[in-house]
Amino acid sequence: MIVRLLLLLSVLLLPGGLLVQDSTGDRNSRNTLANVLTRVRARPVDPQAVEDAVQIGLTLVAAGRYQESIDLFSAVIEARPDEYRAFYGTALASLNLGQTTTAEANARAALVALSRKENIAPTAKYGKADALVLLGVILAVKGDNGAALSSVTEAARLAPESFDAQFALGRALFGAGNPASAAVAFQRAVTLQPANSSSRFFLATALEATGDYEGARKTYSELIALQPNKAEGHLGLGVLLIKLGGENTEQGIQELQKAILFNDSYEARVTLGRAQVKAGRFSEAVENLTRAAELAPNNPEPHYQLAIAYSRLGKKAEAERASARVKEINSQRRGTDVNMSGNKSPH
Repeated sequence: MIVRLLLLLSVLLLPGGLLVQDSTGDRNSRNTLANVLTRVRARPVDPQAVEDAVQIGLTLVAAGRYQESIDLFSAVIEARPDEYRAFYGTALASLNLGQTTTAEANARAALVALSRKENIAPTAKYGKADALVLLGVILAVKGDNGAALSSVTEAARLAPESFDAQFALGRALFGAGNPASAAVAFQRAVTLQPANSSSRFFLATALEATGDYEGARKTYSELIALQPNKAEGHLGLGVLLIKLGGENTEQGIQELQKAILFNDSYEARVTLGRAQVKAGRFSEAVENLTRAAELAPNNPEPHYQLAIAYSRLGKKAEAERASARVKEINSQRRGTDVNMSGNKSPH
């Protein structure tokens, strides 16, 4: 069964130069936008005005000025109906505004524009691959996971040397429950951009999911070497080492402690606390599990582990309170499940 695809919007390209740097920092940006709108609407069409408008529009998307970018891209499309980048930019901006139907229509329009004779060029396949990746994201958001996977698969087939296509394919395959194939795509992405940390993290995750723990361990270690002051590598390696257990546990604990220094996450805290409970380090576990409970107050796991830790420390009252909280959360969850099934919740 194909699960919902979680494709990162960060894989999408925003090609071209950046003429407007942000939404507030450039005091002349509004004037620049008004000026280029006037130029691109003039007739006959000025190719340089169209190019300037496309570049500024893409920069507006990057700056989060979505409606302004759509207005500019609309003027470009009126002047040049086959300018695929304007359709692409409109699709990306619309998606960020939650307008998925409009986004899909424009992503498909970009693909149509790219297929027309005047757009056939050796570099056109990269534009088509970008549009297919974007279409895949849109389809995933709409819940059409099979079509989303097909779209990014075609992107990678068309432009196998495209990092974005390979990365998107890896995410789609992993979300579809195929970590082995996902690992192949992520490995290609790593080869294409060795300094990209996201692809290396997902490669390690996919390898771990296939049971290739040694490969995952090596890849997490490479990620740490690449970004020693980021949490992801330490977290991934720490969780893996705790899972392996035995002589790996102490190093796993150390890696998770490093991860918390850079990002105080629930996963790091609860995994660390659980490992410390197992290792008999109950006082340390209490600190991490208490923080985990603060980060995810409606998750019963940290409270369950706290009950164990407090019990081992001889703190009966605290253990009972933690156990009561576990029961309370589970009861609330059962009530929510009943409500979602359409039945009356018990009072």
